[in-house]
Order: sequence, then structure tokens, then C-alpha cells
Amino acid sequence: MVDKDNYLAQVLRYIHLNPVDAGLVREPHAYLWSSHRWYLRAKDIPRWLRVDEVMADFRNTARFDEFVLEGNEEALENFYKKERQSPVLGSDEFRERLGEESIRIDREHVRYERVAVRPSVDQVLRTLARMYGVKKEDLLAGRRGRGNEPRKLGMYLVKELCDLKLREIAERFGTGSYGAVGWACHGITAKMNSDAKFRDHVASIRQNCQQKT
Repeated sequence: MVDKDNYLAQVLRYIHLNPVDAGLVREPHAYLWSSHRWYLRAKDIPRWLRVDEVMADFRNTARFDEFVLEGNEEALENFYKKERQSPVLGSDEFRERLGEESIRIDREHVRYERVAVRPSVDQVLRTLARMYGVKKEDLLAGRRGRGNEPRKLGMYLVKELCDLKLREIAERFGTGSYGAVGWACHGITAKMNSDAKFRDHVASIRQNCQQKT
């Protein structure tokens, strides 16, 4: 079971890169049994192949190809390498929804009861920039091929504290896919679960973000 809003594009990328990781081809479009090449040739897509749901997250086919070639997130790699995988790939909230099918709640809806006390996006970014010793602009600019922990943590904190929708966060951070935001948040959560020091670090930043300035 996959939380499509957060992870569908990530899982698709993992599948398309499997032949490359296995050393069968150098580029995903070169593998005969992969559908990757059809994602890049919209006019030739077979009727049976549904690409609209994923491609809606990208400005064009070139951006999708770039997204795939950027490679998998470490957290996703670790998820599939586990001997006993979870039957659900999704956030804690997504898991809760699966167990409470009778309760219909939009998980991206702004929680009105927190509007009066939540910090602004700018406040979160300024706090994060100060504590990491970087410029706020650096948090909003992706660096291809390089990890950017402050940027991913920024996405996580904005989602948690500011209650923006994933698409809104993606726009703020200049990323073409709101699924990338969801996976960045998943990566931060996974690291907090495995690293107590990092978990305390995030808690300290969160506390500073919530202080009125």
C-alpha cells in the first residue's frame, strides 16, 4: 500500500532505475522492458500505460527524466533493502487513515485549531538558517546531486508547524514535485527514529521556531 501523494513518484523512480542499478543498461530509457522511454515520448504512449497521475507533478517530460536521473533517496533504498518490509509505504497519518476508514479527513487540510499559534513559514526558515549558519535562500534552492539536510528539514518543519499543503510547500521550495516534499519529510522522520542526537537537534529547532520573535 503506497501513499501516492508522498511516494508514488519516488517508487516509480526506484523501479525505473532498477535496470541501471543492476548494471543492465546505463540509462533507464535504454532498458527494453521498462516503460521509462514512454514517459519521455508522450505521443507514442501505449493505451494501456497510465502516466497522467505521475506526470501531473512535473512541468514537462524533461523535468521527469531529470528527477529519475537524480537517483533514489537513501531512505527509500533502505526501505526496499529490509528483509521484512512493511506492507505500507506512507506517513504515520496515512497509516492511521488506513485503520480508520470510517473517518473521512483530508490529511492536507489546514488544521484550523492551530492557526492562531503556528509560526509563519518565514519564521521557520529564518530560525533554521540561523541555527545551521546558512542563508535562507540556500534552503529554498535545491542542489542537484548533493544532500541538503537543512533544506529537507525545512520542508519537514514547514509541513509540521505551518500546516501547508504539499503542493504549497513544493512551490515555496521550488521543486517540481510535491512527492519530493513528502519523501524529504519521510527521510527526516526515518533519521529521527534511528538517531537520538538528531532527534534532539530537531526538537531544539522546533522549539526555537515556535518562539515569538
